[in-house]
Amino acid sequence: MSFRQSSLLPTVAPTIEFWRDPVLPYFEGRRAVGSVSCYAPHTHPTFSIGIVDAGASVFSLPQRQTDIRPGDVVLIAANEVHSCNPVNRESWGYRMFHIDEAWLLKLLKESGIGALPASQVMRSPRACTLMDEISAAMHNAEDALQKETVLIASLCELFAEWQSADATTGLANNTADLQPVRDYLRAHCCDKIGLDMLAQLAGIGRYKLIRQFRAQFGMTPHALQLDMRINLARDFLRRGLPLADVAYRTGFADQSHFHRIFKSRVAATPAQYQLVS
Repeated sequence: MSFRQSSLLPTVAPTIEFWRDPVLPYFEGRRAVGSVSCYAPHTHPTFSIGIVDAGASVFSLPQRQTDIRPGDVVLIAANEVHSCNPVNRESWGYRMFHIDEAWLLKLLKESGIGALPASQVMRSPRACTLMDEISAAMHNAEDALQKETVLIASLCELFAEWQSADATTGLANNTADLQPVRDYLRAHCCDKIGLDMLAQLAGIGRYKLIRQFRAQFGMTPHALQLDMRINLARDFLRRGLPLADVAYRTGFADQSHFHRIFKSRVAATPAQYQLVS
C-alpha cells in the first residue's frame, strides 16, 4: 500500500487520521493529507519519526532549518523543540510515528545499537520503504502480533540504516544549566508558576532566565509549560476523558483557550485527536 504522493492538488480535502492500538501502548501514528495547518514550536515526550508524503515544507530546530521534500524521513529526539510547516501555507502530506523512548532504547540495545540519533533528516529510499511498511501494518492489520512484528523489524532496520550511514547532522542537546527549571516545570506543569520562583531556582535574574532558557530549549519557560500541558492533555484524551475535564485537569482557564493552544501544537482539535480511525 503506497502512502506517498508526488503532489497534492488544491482540491484535495484535508484529512487526518490517528493509528493507535491498546496492545501497542508505546506507539502512536498519524497521517495528514492536504494539510495547510502550521505548528507552533513544540516538543514530544516520545522519540518521533516523520515522513513527508507530498508538498514542500521546512523542518525547524532552535538553531537551524532544513527544507524537506517528499520521501524525506525526519528523526526527532524526545523533548526536542521543533516544528514542521508547509512552505507558503501550501498543502502537504505527512505521517508521524511517536514511539516511547524507553521502549525504543531497549529494543535497539537488543540489536546492538546503544543510543538514539540526534534530530536530523534522512534521505534514504530504504528508510521510506520501512515507513511505508509500518504505515500499512498499522492501517490494515487486525492482528496485534503482526503489527508488533512489522514495527520492530522496520525500526531496527531503520536505525541500522542510520548507524551505517554514520549520520553527523544532528544537533546535540545542551540543557544542563537550566535542567532543574525544566524538571520543575514538568513536575508542576498544570500549576500557576511565576518567573520569580523559576529565576530563584536557577539562581539568575528573570530576563537572563528567559534569554538563556530560550537559547537552550528553543522556547520560553511559559511556552514550554503550555507544551507540557498539551502533551498531558493528549494522554488524557487517549484515555477517553471528556474534553471539558481534560481542559480543567491540564490547567486551562476555559475550553476555548485549551482548544486554541492544542490545535496550534497538534494541528488537530482535541475532538479530532480523540477520534481513532
